[in-house]
Amino acid sequence: MQTAGKQKKKRDNSSRIRSGAAALCAALLLLLSGCGTASDGQAVRQQAALSGGALQDGQMSEQQMAEQQENGEASTAGTEGQREEQMPDGTLSVTFLDVGQGNAVLVEQGGAYMLIDGGNRDYSSFVVSYLKEQGVEELAYVIASHYDADHLNGVVGALHAFSCGQVLAPDYVTDTRVYESFERVIKEQDIALAYPAVGDTYTLGDASFTVVCPKAYDPKEDNDNSVGIRLVYGDTSFLICGDAGKAEEQAMLDSGVTLESDVYLASHHGSEGSSSEAFMRAVSPSAVVISAGAGNSYGHPTRTVLDRVKACGAALYRTDLQGTITVTSDGTSLSWSVDATQDYRDGDEVAAGVADTTGTSGAADTAGSAAQASSGGETAAGGTADVTGEYVLNTNTKKFHRSSCSSVAQMSPENKAAFSGSREELIAAGYDPCKRCNP
Repeated sequence: MQTAGKQKKKRDNSSRIRSGAAALCAALLLLLSGCGTASDGQAVRQQAALSGGALQDGQMSEQQMAEQQENGEASTAGTEGQREEQMPDGTLSVTFLDVGQGNAVLVEQGGAYMLIDGGNRDYSSFVVSYLKEQGVEELAYVIASHYDADHLNGVVGALHAFSCGQVLAPDYVTDTRVYESFERVIKEQDIALAYPAVGDTYTLGDASFTVVCPKAYDPKEDNDNSVGIRLVYGDTSFLICGDAGKAEEQAMLDSGVTLESDVYLASHHGSEGSSSEAFMRAVSPSAVVISAGAGNSYGHPTRTVLDRVKACGAALYRTDLQGTITVTSDGTSLSWSVDATQDYRDGDEVAAGVADTTGTSGAADTAGSAAQASSGGETAAGGTADVTGEYVLNTNTKKFHRSSCSSVAQMSPENKAAFSGSREELIAAGYDPCKRCNP
């Protein structure tokens, strides 16, 4: 019936039909024009991903932001403001893995995972194993802060073991073998690679992170090329800046980016060349995590940085004394897998075997980790101290470890035994000290 009625009107109103046909043509032209615009936008996003541009999923171009503002919709800034006002329902976990003298951080929110650095070659398999134990099958992001081996080796291992949505890395090149391996796995796995700029913001579940450094990439730099981020979940925040030094810290201060954060991973493992007084004041952390190797030859963390941590009133957490550390946020408050340590011995003192006079390293979930016994320490009278403490034995390999040593977590239960006493007793019994944790 509708067809017949239309045929009658066609005979009586041919001029009206001609006008309608013209309008239809105009509408088709507009639709075709719109489709062309969408294709152009898609091509720009694809090109940005290939060239390392910042226009990625979850981000908006300036044109898109302007269009949303014209339509009365929220801009990126507005969305971030709403996210902070509306507390998320789930939790965010940030785990600082004990990878010795290196960095490796696993972030999880809503089943989405991000790995920031991966430690040195000796810890690459540990990082992969740990991620698998946590149920990781895919990494939404991997951030290679910079290309030093103690950050990059484990990244290469993770990229071989897990699929990855996108890699964020600094825009410079180096001639090391691990960097060549990094480039090769990116190409072989066809992983999207971006060289982010300050201000670029990405989402991970209900969390978001914004790039805060470097201000510019310098082909002659390594540490100050570190990609640093500020991670936000509800009202809680984390600042992680690789090995950024004082020059890059000053650039961040000058840029006006938001640095204030609840948790700060001390840059460059607590090196004196990072975590300046001005930078620490701007960050104003309630907690500082230092990722360093027990007894490392660099003296990390340094006395200067430890004093600055104490001066700002932040709680202290150390992977060299406490092993792997996890902090969980519900969007309002933070809970830690270990208690804050009161052990402010610097790296040189730990390596020299100076006793922990506080009586606790702050580890709440690892038996015996309060006593960090070391060998060869000299007493005030100049003699050799027979230091006693709690150790974990591997009865198969005949090695003894600090309880906070990452090797302990990989030990078979049937080969693991606890021991309370002196290292001299263990050596006399045929046990050798672990070279990784240097008990």
